[in-house]
Amino acid sequence: TTAASYRGTYRTLTVNAAEVASPDVQNWAITMNPYIPEPGFYKVYMMVPGCQNTNTCQSRGLVDVLLKTNGEVAFDARNLTQNNLLDEEVYIRTVYAPASTDKFRPSVQINLSPYAKVDPQAQRVEAVVDYVRFERVTSFGNLNGVIRMDPDLSSQKQLHMAIYGGLEDSLPEDSVVYAATSGLSNDTRSDETLFLGGKFGGAEQGYYNIAQYRDRKLIPLNATGLYGTVNSMVFMDASLYVGGEFNGTADMKTALGNIAQYNTTDESWYPLSGGTDGPVTNVVPYSPFGSHSVAFTGSFSTLYAAAGSGDQNLTSGGLAMWDTSTAQWSSLPYIAGTPTLVFADPWEDRDFNVALVAGAFSAVAALEANGTVVLSSDGGIKSLNVPGAGLQPDSEGRLVVNSGLWYAKDNTTTPVLIVGGQFQTQDGTTNLAQLQDGKWQKLLGGINGEILTINNAANLLFVGGVSNIAIDPKSNKPSGFGGLVVYNMDKKDVIGVQSLEGSDDSNGSAVRINKIAVRADTSMVVVGGDFATAGGLLSCPYVCTLDINESQWSPLATSTLVDQVTDMLFTDKLLVVAGTFKNGTEPTSYLMTYDFDINFWANVTGAENLPGPVTTLTHADHEESAGMYYIIGTSESSGTP
Repeated sequence: TTAASYRGTYRTLTVNAAEVASPDVQNWAITMNPYIPEPGFYKVYMMVPGCQNTNTCQSRGLVDVLLKTNGEVAFDARNLTQNNLLDEEVYIRTVYAPASTDKFRPSVQINLSPYAKVDPQAQRVEAVVDYVRFERVTSFGNLNGVIRMDPDLSSQKQLHMAIYGGLEDSLPEDSVVYAATSGLSNDTRSDETLFLGGKFGGAEQGYYNIAQYRDRKLIPLNATGLYGTVNSMVFMDASLYVGGEFNGTADMKTALGNIAQYNTTDESWYPLSGGTDGPVTNVVPYSPFGSHSVAFTGSFSTLYAAAGSGDQNLTSGGLAMWDTSTAQWSSLPYIAGTPTLVFADPWEDRDFNVALVAGAFSAVAALEANGTVVLSSDGGIKSLNVPGAGLQPDSEGRLVVNSGLWYAKDNTTTPVLIVGGQFQTQDGTTNLAQLQDGKWQKLLGGINGEILTINNAANLLFVGGVSNIAIDPKSNKPSGFGGLVVYNMDKKDVIGVQSLEGSDDSNGSAVRINKIAVRADTSMVVVGGDFATAGGLLSCPYVCTLDINESQWSPLATSTLVDQVTDMLFTDKLLVVAGTFKNGTEPTSYLMTYDFDINFWANVTGAENLPGPVTTLTHADHEESAGMYYIIGTSESSGTP
């Protein structure tokens, strides 16, 4: 039945005034069943005819209106007056109503209130209605920053409840919500919690700019919130990570610099290092870096070190990554430019997580790393050091890593990575460093020449490179890196061995150690490079052996080497040596082997076909290629690899 059918025909319920509160009368009602074409929120109005023209003002009483929008939910409005002189459309309330079907329509039921009172002279009490009108609400007011939306859009779901609407406990007027996230809080209640952040609240509400919505109520976080605007946040590992433009908690007890962690376990706020020098606009889980990485973007260029930590501030181009498992800044993807937005797919059950970074930049790569990375067996790549604590260019602007190894005293100790090259570290160390707690630190001082090779035998570390000897003006004695250092890792002390020296035509000091190889199950270490003697007396051109027990140098059998040894490796008990070998008028050879059992040099089958000098040798570490190795070099004619 449409509303138009009732115009001019009133629906009236009339009873004896003395019986208005009786159970029977309370069960009587005027009932209307409007047709609702589509689900949604509706304002419900009731047209009450004026009592003046019908001369019924004395008998008009109070009415109750019951709205049934489905079989389970009812809304009511109590004690509505009908003593209007002229026709009046009375607003009942706003309700959610599902679409009408052939099995169900919403109903509007008008009853006389048991408290209805009329003029004492009137013997009867009446309720009257002309029509009811449902007006579709096309937009919401008084949401105050939040609208709730149920992702289940099924028709069955819409029969029972509204799939959208405001919070039952709404934020105050003029609230602005910039961020919303949810997570399983790890406090005493351990329930799913909605967190809201933005610019809202105050002393009356007890929360400032951030709050949690639980049990249909808005509840302050510890310290009442944040002093400043919240722009973005994400929930991870039982903590809320927040970014915005704020300088501390609202109670002024904890200083925060635009970024913060709220731990739901102890319900406390924590700074992320010393914060940033500008506002943070986006906070997202960065799944490409694993399940413990949070990305921050914004208008900041510096990540401040924590107060009193002694660490240096870090330079940032508006992007930063926080490792929640280590509570440290982690390495970044390489972005040549300034990112303004970062988005990452947070779904852990997807096979391929994706990340989106937007901004003004010209080039990108999966990872930015200074000098060193780790390649995993599954093809993954990651940086080793904490951002800002990586290897840095030296005074000449060079950052080169030539060699490195993992050193562990035994199987019970954690391996330490040691690298050598030409660089400097945050603590001023040059060319040789060890990685500890994500920071490159000093291992051995006084290395002022480029390191080319590192190896170890037991607890002895062998470091070789380019010598850099100069006369100390104060002592008038030579000082600097002689090209080779033997260091006892247990005693933290340098072992004294005779120095390798260059030839007279090289001014006696030009030494270059390109490779140090350890012969297994012996006390022998083989050193190759560009040098002439050991201790200035023992002729030992280009390659020499050192007995680490006796600290004694020994030459190999006479060879046809005419230039420096560029690389060496042991395979099948033979020493493979890369260099330039010339024997009279025979063709130049760039690769030979040495057999220590018979002290004999031998040609390598096929080496005569090499087009030029060999620069690098490396083992082919495959089960089916035992004893094989890769050869890298340059063409003698063109100089190309």
